[in-house]
Amino acid sequence: MSKSYFYLVIDDDKINNLVCESVIKKVQESNHVMSFLRAEEALNYLSSGNNNHPDIIFLDINMPEMDGWEFLERFLPIRKNHTYIFMLSSSINQADFDKAKKYTEVLDYVVKPFSKEKLLKAVEMLP
Repeated sequence: MSKSYFYLVIDDDKINNLVCESVIKKVQESNHVMSFLRAEEALNYLSSGNNNHPDIIFLDINMPEMDGWEFLERFLPIRKNHTYIFMLSSSINQADFDKAKKYTEVLDYVVKPFSKEKLLKAVEMLP
């Protein structure tokens, strides 16, 4: 992978965020990655006009306060065209897979644990 990207990881699990950040940086040192433990904080960051929008978002589904689905509903109206979304979840519930497919903006559903192989597969899917 030669191109670097700006990643946003939104997951209420601090360890998972650290794993994602580590994998993303190991694959391409010039990648920029930010993580949020709360979807609301990520939405505030993204909706303020002063911040760059990420190229790729890895979004957990099951989070307290605001889950990944609610985040999607609130983010999509302000989404920039080049922001690609991947659901990142430990859920293997078929209903979650099916729901993710209903969103054309969601490129894929990545089952935890996050890994270099899963990151590379995600990047290969980018248009």
